[in-house]
Order: sequence, then C-alpha cells, then structure tokens
Amino acid sequence: MIVKIYNLIKNSRRNISIAQHSQYDFKIKFTIFLTLTKMYFKSNFYKNKTEITQNIFGFKVSSYSYDSLIFLFKEVFISKDYFFQSDTNEPKIIDCGANIGMSVLYFKFIFPNCSIVAFEPNPRAFYLLKKNIEQNNLKNIEVYNLALSDAKGEIDFYTGNDEQILLASIIKERGGIHKIKMETDLLSSFFTDAVDLIKMDIEGSEKQVVKDLVLSHKIAISRLYIIEYHHKINNEKSSLSSFLTPFEMAGFDYNIKTSFRKNGCFQDILLYVYRDETIQ
Repeated sequence: MIVKIYNLIKNSRRNISIAQHSQYDFKIKFTIFLTLTKMYFKSNFYKNKTEITQNIFGFKVSSYSYDSLIFLFKEVFISKDYFFQSDTNEPKIIDCGANIGMSVLYFKFIFPNCSIVAFEPNPRAFYLLKKNIEQNNLKNIEVYNLALSDAKGEIDFYTGNDEQILLASIIKERGGIHKIKMETDLLSSFFTDAVDLIKMDIEGSEKQVVKDLVLSHKIAISRLYIIEYHHKINNEKSSLSSFLTPFEMAGFDYNIKTSFRKNGCFQDILLYVYRDETIQ
C-alpha cells in the first residue's frame, strides 16, 4: 500500500508537468491533469477488470486496461500529433489503423461534423472501436474490420492479448503472440472523391498501402497525410527516400517528427505530408 501511495504521488507530479506542457488553455490543462490522475489511480486498484470505461474530454471511452488507455490518451489527445487545419468544418477523414478509436474521438473533438472511414484489423480492438463510436452516438462514421495492403486476399496477422491491445501487425516481430488470418483489401477501392486527411498507423503496412495508391493513381486525392512510418523495422535496409518519392512526384511537401537513441536503431517516424496549395 505504501508503494502504491508513493507511486500515486510521483505520478501526480508527472501529470502536472504533462498538463503544463500540453498545447491547450488552462481549463483543458486542468482537465488533462484530473483525467490522467484518475486513470493512474484506477490502474493501481482495478487491475483485474476485463473491460474499463473512462470519461475523456466528454467522451465515454472503453478499453481493456487503464495502462493502454493512458498511453493512447497521451499519444493522441495530449501530443496533438493528429491535429490539422481545414478549410471546412466538415472534413473527410480516412483513419487507417484506428485501434480502439481514440484517433476517431480526437477527430470528432476538433471537428464534430467531420465524416470518417476507419479501418482496424485486430478483432478485439475493432470490438472496442465500434463500442466507443456507438456509446458516444457518433455519426457519419464507417468502420471496417480488415487489413489494408496492395492486394485483396488473406494474410497472417499477429496480435497481442487484451492487455497488449496496441500490438498488432502483419510482421510477426512487431505484432503479438497470436496469429490469425485476416482479410486484406485496397484502400483505393473505398473512395473516389477527394478527402482532407488520410491518417496511417498500420504497423509496417504503410509501404503496401502507398503502393496501392500510386498504382491506382489516387495518391493525390488527399490534401494531407499523417503517417507513422516504421523506419528500419526488423533491421531492414533504410528506404524512407523511396517511400517519400511518390509524394514528391505528386507535388507534396513534408515535415518529419522523430527521435532516436543510437545509429541503426528502429524508429517510429511521424510524417506530415501535405500539398502546398500556393505552389502550382
């Protein structure tokens, strides 16, 4: 019990720092602090619950553990990595790798009237994705339980258990210990009109999806891409330049957000690939 109390105090101090450094006004900073503190407290005393629900920024969010919920709250809402500006208050968004729906909720937080097409192959994550959409009465959202690739068919897909809901990939070393067969489809087959944002966090499948968009001549159909690119996954040879080349050829520019510990290590790289409408 003493250790738990000590950890709560330590986490409270960390939560204050996280809230202070977030890019929100004071009222939301305070909400961030309270939300993190509540979830850290519950994570210490509700370890055996199979499914939990937490209020986050007015949304009712269900997950399999407070630890994964804390991670997603930090990654999506606090970091604001998926924030973007739009000329319309009803942007069209494609969310590739929606997991339990935290990114979907964030998009609805910044653009309540947006429309979203979301893809999530992990069946256990997909269950929560649907639940989090339904229990918040969110409209104009389509969800698909399949993996995106450069060909239609079936593929081996690796997932973690409920506590490891974030682990899922077509790459065995990147995913979890459970192997399932998953249907694959082409992203290009799901839209014909222009969209405002395509977000990708698909754990190593981004190269295949971009290949499909190039071959279908649809890479220029989105105004903006936010892509988590997995650099040197499984120690593979560096190929970021070839990944970015099709975007450059289609008239896009980009910014890169990343960090690394040492030369040669794996990196999660966040790419903001955008079309500069002032350059024609």
